[in-house]
Amino acid sequence: MDSTALTVVMLGGLVFAAHVFTELFSRRRVPDLLLLLIIGVLIGPVFKVVTPDAFGTTGNVFSTITLVIILFESGSELSLNIIRESFKGMISLTLLSYFSIMAALGLLGHYCLGIPWVTSYFMGAVLGGAAEAIVIPLTKQLKISSNCKTTMVLETSFSTVICFIISIALLKAIQNNDFSIGEVTGNVISSFTLAGILGFVGAVFWATALQRIRTVKNSTFTTPAFVFIIYGINSLLGFSGEIAALTFGITLANIDSVYNSIFKKFFKKKPNTLNYNERMLFSEIAFLLRTFVFIYIGISIQLSDWKSILIGVVIVFILFILRTLSVRYSIVKKGNEYTELETMYMSCFVSKGLAAAVLATMLTMIDVPGAEMVKNIVYSVIFFSIIATCLLIPIVEKSKFFQKMLRFALFFSPQKGKKETDDTLSDEENSPQQIDNQDVILNENNSEKNCD
Repeated sequence: MDSTALTVVMLGGLVFAAHVFTELFSRRRVPDLLLLLIIGVLIGPVFKVVTPDAFGTTGNVFSTITLVIILFESGSELSLNIIRESFKGMISLTLLSYFSIMAALGLLGHYCLGIPWVTSYFMGAVLGGAAEAIVIPLTKQLKISSNCKTTMVLETSFSTVICFIISIALLKAIQNNDFSIGEVTGNVISSFTLAGILGFVGAVFWATALQRIRTVKNSTFTTPAFVFIIYGINSLLGFSGEIAALTFGITLANIDSVYNSIFKKFFKKKPNTLNYNERMLFSEIAFLLRTFVFIYIGISIQLSDWKSILIGVVIVFILFILRTLSVRYSIVKKGNEYTELETMYMSCFVSKGLAAAVLATMLTMIDVPGAEMVKNIVYSVIFFSIIATCLLIPIVEKSKFFQKMLRFALFFSPQKGKKETDDTLSDEENSPQQIDNQDVILNENNSEKNCD
């Protein structure tokens, strides 16, 4: 069998494996993303069947395409009403989580590892952002409220944008020995605002043209193609392509509300939104792409020395502590309406992704002290943070001891919290049976009335 045929067989096998892993997660709570990551690590760094160099620039392009599709597909599932309810909590969680991580790791890198100040804070800025490709798929597999899911999706997108802007600003500061807080703040605000506007305008235009587009043969993929255009335009202009893709999906999903509140007076013809078949197709595309991107992340992870590995483990533990405190003071203390189990889930999302790896690699292109150490530490944190996130989710559901620990950290009442968490879990497990029992009781009552 030649290499091409073997590659095709492997690709087919990986798709089937991804479906099996997803079913395994739903039944046994074994994280499918972790299993895909392990496959990537085995065929990459361990046995060196494939190396990141084999992909060239294709790997980064493929990762970007996957990210755009995931953001668009996630945005198309969000409701404007739920976004309004969760927006305030999301903003406070994003800012507190990101900047606490950046500050803590900046101090750790300088005082404990001897890394120069700006380089150390660059490491903190890189590791402050969330991994959208990990967080968003996991939230879809969890039984959580729409409000909680919306908060997590928006938080990962916003933190990624802040991560890129601040990290690149610090990278320029390292090169030019000049850093301006005002310039960074202005870039963040303009990136969010202008990207959101362009994403919104693009979605309104596409919604009005969608009916005509559907009359063209084989036009189903034109919608994701247009999302790529929106993403690319924003990135070329220096805005956030991620926020634009997310805004595009949100607007297109809620176009009826947008039309009734804004455009009804100006346009007589009602715009169109995605139909069921299109949503299912985009969902399948997102599933297929994330399967391969997780394997690519596993292949790309570089763990070159034990010192970096140990430091990475310590940093992941610090990330978990800071994440828990951030959830405590931004979500729990402010009285946002989330169940205790949902806040525990939020505390477990410490994963870092491919964006951190790309930014860390950019640092090594500059001749600065500590650059290689920072890169190795970031790769180590990516690997162990993904493992931690994927393992903590099922542990939260099954371990009463771990629930008590989180409840203490989040300042919950132990007795009250235990009852609410247990009730949540039992409701999720027994809800189909309860519905069936209610149907039986109703049928019996109806039959008795008919007999009378």
